[in-house]
Amino acid sequence: MKRSLPLSIVLMSLTAGLALSADKQPQSGANLGNVKGGDFEQAHGIIDKKCTKCHSKDKIDAARSSGKDMIKIQKEMLKRGATLNANEQEVLGIYWKQTNPLTKK
Repeated sequence: MKRSLPLSIVLMSLTAGLALSADKQPQSGANLGNVKGGDFEQAHGIIDKKCTKCHSKDKIDAARSSGKDMIKIQKEMLKRGATLNANEQEVLGIYWKQTNPLTKK
């Protein structure tokens, strides 16, 4: 019985921590400004249309998976001549900030 109390406290702490971290990041792609739906289709479309003119999606995926600052990279690409309107920048900004964006199906 004495062992179950500390275990209960640990489990409650973990549950509370998970609940707090869940509040920080959206659980789906719904209601995220210009990103509609849940599959980030707009972001993939922008990447296909604009970003792959100069490099492959594999390069983008490698940068994302290695934890690079994609917003910083996006700003650098704009300096180099990439063209993104305000809506496209917002969509990609939301997409980059997702820790595990929903993949294109």
